[in-house]
Amino acid sequence: MNKPTIQQTGLSGTWGFFILSFIFSWLVWGAMLAFPLPGNLMLPLLILGAFGPTFAAIYLVQRYGNSAAKHDFWSRVFSVKRVPILWWLVILLIMPAIYFLGYYIYSFFGGVQPPVASLFSGLDSASAILLFAFVMLMAGPVSEELGWRGYVLDPLQQKYGAIAGSFILGVFWILWHLPLFFIEGTSQHAKGFGYQFWSWSFQLIALSFIFTWVYNNTNRSILGAIILHLLANMAYPTNLEPTGELIFTLIRLAIVVSIVLAWKRRVNVKEELTLA
Repeated sequence: MNKPTIQQTGLSGTWGFFILSFIFSWLVWGAMLAFPLPGNLMLPLLILGAFGPTFAAIYLVQRYGNSAAKHDFWSRVFSVKRVPILWWLVILLIMPAIYFLGYYIYSFFGGVQPPVASLFSGLDSASAILLFAFVMLMAGPVSEELGWRGYVLDPLQQKYGAIAGSFILGVFWILWHLPLFFIEGTSQHAKGFGYQFWSWSFQLIALSFIFTWVYNNTNRSILGAIILHLLANMAYPTNLEPTGELIFTLIRLAIVVSIVLAWKRRVNVKEELTLA
């Protein structure tokens, strides 16, 4: 089989991907701001707009990728076997671990963890459960990850390395979300531009590093990134006071520092082996 290759043009490059992703998402979300819409269209349009990165990735792979690139892309989306069992445990446990550790530390400062059952309140019928599962899976994990990790992370790492590439992607991830802060009813609008905005922004930077770390150890699995994104959304602490936000930020910072040190140590070992 030929080596997976995507024809390098301005459109299929890193900037082309970001431009396509932003144009699609911002046009949809911008229309929500510009025109009065029925309430029952809000959720479908929010989800549709979130598909900018994934739609851009699919278009670029199908348009500019050779047959091997297309096979590689869709294999990474659907193949469970690409991810070692140990890394499935990491994917399934790291976000809940951050959630419970954060609230445990927060409890010493008067914080109270919401009952776990409250995360699933209102799910009293099969239709409600199915709708909840569909929205949680589509609104972020599927709509974003085929693009962020599935398409643009590789060229960013190739050009800038894992550390700078993760940071750059995290910054674009933040910027891409900005229209949502002006749409009433979104979780971003509820945060506003106070301390919660900065805590949330750092969370995305931290997640970008965590996702890269997992991605690089799971044979570039997009499916793994989708599940990790899903659990990150489900285990995101909400309505925290400044103390709680600071605690969770410090935990995320500690994880990022650990990942960066591990990457630097690996680079140093490779350089020593090369010199030897």
